[in-house]
Amino acid sequence: MTYELQPLRIQTGWEVRWNDFTEYDITVHRPEDTFELHEDLLQLFHEKTGLTIDLGWYPSYDPEGHYLLLLVRDCGWDRPLEAVKTRSKAEIITHIEKWMDHGFWGKYEV
Repeated sequence: MTYELQPLRIQTGWEVRWNDFTEYDITVHRPEDTFELHEDLLQLFHEKTGLTIDLGWYPSYDPEGHYLLLLVRDCGWDRPLEAVKTRSKAEIITHIEKWMDHGFWGKYEV
């Protein structure tokens, strides 16, 4: 089965570096389609602040896995500013859209 890209409200200033985040939801769709779940699902970058939002599924393709969503500055993967680990797709979408809002990430402006 083919899944469309997950609709997201991308805020001004955020660049989509890559997007393989589809509408596939492990709690709704067939477990045979877990090929949709891997470590490089979505990456958004905000040039003005150097912030990156990165989403992956760990371990890749594992139906028992989880999403890991990180907010990092200047490739600081080992010291994320924010992190969410969950199996809930709705929770991930909520966090992505919240983190892109200036009212949230403004606290990280230099």
